Amino acid sequence: MLKDNIKKARLDAGLTQIEVANKLGVAQAQYARWENGGRNPKDETVEKLAKIFDTSFEMLKGRDDGLEEIVSLLREYKLTEEQKCSLLITIKNELNNKNIK
Repeated sequence: MLKDNIKKARLDAGLTQIEVANKLGVAQAQYARWENGGRNPKDETVEKLAKIFDTSFEMLKGRDDGLEEIVSLLREYKLTEEQKCSLLITIKNELNNKNIK
């Protein structure tokens, strides 16, 4: 649920409601309503929250398929296109060896 995902992302980022509200330029009370489920933020605001929390819009909206952590890890390594292709082949081979599809 959106409200739970927003709160978890904020806590994981080590931020207070006031800090997030200030970054968004909204009142803390407005932000608290989003976390409490009283209101839902607009998609535009969810995009801003995703940037603040260094996560994805999909994760906050509850549409994440569990791959966000892997994608985040890959971004840290700043792989070249050649390295990405090599890694993709390795992953496919491993999954095929384990009959995972």
